[in-house]
Amino acid sequence: MPVTYPLPNNLISTYDIGFFPSDTAIHHEDLTDVLTILDSFQTPFFSGAPKIRARDVVHSWPVDTLASPTTAGAPDGVDFNGDILTTPVRLFNGTQIFRRDVIVSDRERAANPAGIRDMYEHQIMKEFKVLARNCEYTVFKSTSVVSGAASSIVSGAESPSASNAPYMAGIRGFAITTTGAAASSVLTADIISLAQTMYINGAEPDSLWLYPVGKSQFYNQLSAANVVNLRNIAADDKRMVANIDVFESPFGQLFAVITDRFIPISSATGTNSSALFLGDRSMAKLAFYRPPQHKEMGKQGDNTRGLLLMELTLELTHPSAWGALTGLTAANAGGLVT
Repeated sequence: MPVTYPLPNNLISTYDIGFFPSDTAIHHEDLTDVLTILDSFQTPFFSGAPKIRARDVVHSWPVDTLASPTTAGAPDGVDFNGDILTTPVRLFNGTQIFRRDVIVSDRERAANPAGIRDMYEHQIMKEFKVLARNCEYTVFKSTSVVSGAASSIVSGAESPSASNAPYMAGIRGFAITTTGAAASSVLTADIISLAQTMYINGAEPDSLWLYPVGKSQFYNQLSAANVVNLRNIAADDKRMVANIDVFESPFGQLFAVITDRFIPISSATGTNSSALFLGDRSMAKLAFYRPPQHKEMGKQGDNTRGLLLMELTLELTHPSAWGALTGLTAANAGGLVT
């Protein structure tokens, strides 16, 4: 039986006065002045990619190739005869507008919300992060929006008309090296197979890009009982490191293993399946037609309006410098599902 204690007559207690959220309570509520946002805004591609200038809404660049190797020699004293030479080709990508519109009442701006100095400024800060996340997601999007001839970008699927928002091709929209996975999950053998194909083609990728579930599958593959020289134990501080930051292929390629929350995953098969990427980071550039900017709009009432936008496109300096392993179906394991 719980112990009960007699109360003094006419005692006024906390329960008599009441406390939040009672509508009759007069006590000050206990509300911390710290606001927490847990959503991730780490965008390794957007943050780390080289930034260049785009001077038109259609950004283009040339690529060239060498003639295939041959064992043929030259006969002694033969007359000059011009060889068949390769010629450069021009690649294209259209710029995409990333935009967020913010409107906050001036009454709210005069208020004193917990953890926020000014609601309008707070929303502007958040939406700049949203722009970066949207760009990261678009770069790795599953759908293969094809880039190619200028006409297809200007007047085709990427129409810049008012009714059809222009959009850029992501990595999978270029003629990158693509191989299919042997299984629906990430296998080391598949990564090595893709690395081999890229090596033969002359590419020198320096990074392996994985969505979170793929990183777990990759680690589990390498941490199997029959794999040697894997465990990394810092004995002095009694810490075991269950992570792989660098992976070296059989072809002497060192890959920085990068986990990106914004690589979309899908339960689809074929073209729109989930994918991991091998790439040369110096060969994937973001060409800005209009840099990230905030434009406060004119007053139209008792509120403050602001426009945030940036316009850019993806330049794969040479598409063969990037590759994708497709055929992975990891949507059921959680993540940003397309």
